[in-house]
Amino acid sequence: MNKSQKTIVALFAVLGILLLIYFLWINTGEKSHQWYESYRADSDQPYGTLFVKKMLAGYRPDGHFIFNDKKSLADVLPGIKSKTDYVFIGQSLYLSVDDEDALLKFVMSGNDAIIASLEPPETMLEKFFPYECGYKITYHANDSDSVDLHFYHDTLQTKEHNRYAYRYGSKDEMYSWQYMANGIFCDSTKSVVPLGFQEPNRVNFLRLSYGSGNLYLHSNPLVFTNYFLLKPDKVDYAAVVFSHLRGKDVIWDEYSKVPMTGNKNAYNSPLYYILQQPNLKYAWWLLLATVLLYVFFAIKRTQRVIPILEIKTNTSLEFIQQVSALHFQNGDHLDMARKKMKYFFYFIRSKYGIQRKATFNEVQVLELAEKSKVNEADVRTIFRQYEIIEHNSTYNIPAYRLVDLYYAIDNFYKNCK
Repeated sequence: MNKSQKTIVALFAVLGILLLIYFLWINTGEKSHQWYESYRADSDQPYGTLFVKKMLAGYRPDGHFIFNDKKSLADVLPGIKSKTDYVFIGQSLYLSVDDEDALLKFVMSGNDAIIASLEPPETMLEKFFPYECGYKITYHANDSDSVDLHFYHDTLQTKEHNRYAYRYGSKDEMYSWQYMANGIFCDSTKSVVPLGFQEPNRVNFLRLSYGSGNLYLHSNPLVFTNYFLLKPDKVDYAAVVFSHLRGKDVIWDEYSKVPMTGNKNAYNSPLYYILQQPNLKYAWWLLLATVLLYVFFAIKRTQRVIPILEIKTNTSLEFIQQVSALHFQNGDHLDMARKKMKYFFYFIRSKYGIQRKATFNEVQVLELAEKSKVNEADVRTIFRQYEIIEHNSTYNIPAYRLVDLYYAIDNFYKNCK
């Protein structure tokens, strides 16, 4: 990494640290919360339902509070004999056909059930609701940052103004406040009774009579979460809603929440929690940005460029030519002729197996000519030139003698087999 790259990385690192300090500073003093709608009965976070569960558990001191998180309604409800209330608070209700039938018989036999959910249990309601007005029970959304909740009966009105605002983090935000479609309320209806509404007159709480019991639907489960029940006026509203229940015992249904809500792994995952916390969320994005910057600069070459090595070439011939030129320039022609002949004898010995005797006789000349397929006269020329050189070995030989020997040997090399 060169100097300029190191400078850029250092600047980004300093900038990241300053941003982290800034985000930590602006969020100092704010308690860390998980701002998602879990509706879990064991959660004390803003949108858990731990407080309302405790409230209902102590609602009737003489009764029993049954917390069901192990069995389906088809296994639990048939064993209920006394006057009992069924309570469900969550995003939506998941029931099998057997569960729906069990709840239907439970209400019909004189028990009450309240379902506070963001989505109506449509398949179950088809069995409860006779479609007197030609419509089935559906929910619509009122997108607003806050709503006022009221009761139709004057005696049920609470003292305080029931305004609810959806809080996420440090501020209120827009939220979809569900309410019932108006088509289910008509002059001929007898089984459906509106009990509570949002402004302006959007029903969010109703009673559906069936057999000897009642089914209550509330389209805003958010109002029963911990965040609102910490406020005394909101506790009064919840108390009025649950005062419609008449049973001695209470069954809290945690088992039938939809898998998305009931899956503890989804909400307990570290990444999900990190992204829900402002401080941790900014730190997470800063970490990812820093890693990307590191990867961006680290993939560049961090060592010096390795020089390209040239391919090695065979310089033997060049060396021989240089050595020969030096010998020739020195003028020692006799020595060069002897060396030339020495290499020739080595060549015929290694290639044809012909050993040199004291003198190279006629038999060896004929043998060499036969094995090498070189003309007999050309072979004799080599030895004749060499004999002349050796005959005059008492003094240096002229250059042309060396040249004649060279051409004779070179001719042999070119024509030998």
